[in-house]
Amino acid sequence: MVLTHVALLLAAFAAPSGAAPQAQVKVTQKGLRVLCLDGAAVGAQRTWSLAPGSHRLSATMANAPRTGAPGADAQPGTAEVTFTLEGGHRYEVEVRGLVKSFAFRAWRRGEWKPLVRDRTADREASGEPEWVEGGCR
Repeated sequence: MVLTHVALLLAAFAAPSGAAPQAQVKVTQKGLRVLCLDGAAVGAQRTWSLAPGSHRLSATMANAPRTGAPGADAQPGTAEVTFTLEGGHRYEVEVRGLVKSFAFRAWRRGEWKPLVRDRTADREASGEPEWVEGGCR
């Protein structure tokens, strides 16, 4: 009898059976600074649980050039990428760029790009970035 009441209580607070599970998104490159997600500032947050569907992320890179490395004055710019999530999948936001950018920790606009990868299905979920002026839109 008690178990029946507990089961009914849990069922009352559970998500509707037709609701799609959320997708998990995590930023893996420590130099990547996400500025906005779907037009809203995110602060220092690096993980999200998002609804399936289309989303937009704006990011920049934190330049931390090694001593004596070329490109100390590099301007990383702001890249905005659109991606589509599937419910229940796990995603990672990575960075693609020139080998020298990783080696020298100096990022120049247009020489790097954020990439959203679906780790559950092992495929890219984002397109090419658009280079924008800073700020959320």
